[in-house]
Amino acid sequence: EERRAESVAVRARGFFRPPQFLAAIVLLSLTLAASSGVAFREKIPASRSFSEFPMQIGAWNGTSMTMEQEFIDALDFSDYIMADFRNETSRAVNFYAAYYESQRKGESIHSPDTCLPGGGWVFQESGAAALPVLQKNGAPMKVKRALIQKGDVKQLAYYWYPMRGRILTNAYQMKFYTFWDALTRRRTDGALVRLITPVYEDESLDDADGRLKAFAGEVVPVLQDYVPG
Repeated sequence: EERRAESVAVRARGFFRPPQFLAAIVLLSLTLAASSGVAFREKIPASRSFSEFPMQIGAWNGTSMTMEQEFIDALDFSDYIMADFRNETSRAVNFYAAYYESQRKGESIHSPDTCLPGGGWVFQESGAAALPVLQKNGAPMKVKRALIQKGDVKQLAYYWYPMRGRILTNAYQMKFYTFWDALTRRRTDGALVRLITPVYEDESLDDADGRLKAFAGEVVPVLQDYVPG
């Protein structure tokens, strides 16, 4: 019994020495922070209101659209823009961006991965696309790409999530970085950007891809003035 008690005492002394004790304190602090995560969230206003977003971007001319109130209430964003932009050939790209000053359960970004099927659209293809826009590290900006269909209508969609200086492409990344940034930066703000264009009957899927990439190349630099980095 004396040997067992001595062994326990030795292990206890070892626990309270660095680095074990320090690691335990860090883990305990993170656990306490996570349990009261709302205290770590601050609302970050948009850099500029989407009401000021230009309706002419390069060769693209836009027509602003208004969302029905029931959808505004359900999505619960802080600000949004929705517009149809057309180029010189009159082919359209629907542009939608929603900004959230902060996110928590019930008030967070709704992913097109769930919203589009909820509207009756079926994903025929899902993958990634590289835009003709360079990130700060010099790498091409990668976004989510999806070919969707409802009846005989086909559309091509690009979407991504600008999150506190990052470009994310899926819900798992969003959840991880939102949790991490709430703890380390007291921020949970973020945005969804979605571009959709019809795949017209007299064109190929490559044509639709080219149209979205051309528009994205023009709109992404403008968006950077509206969504905080």
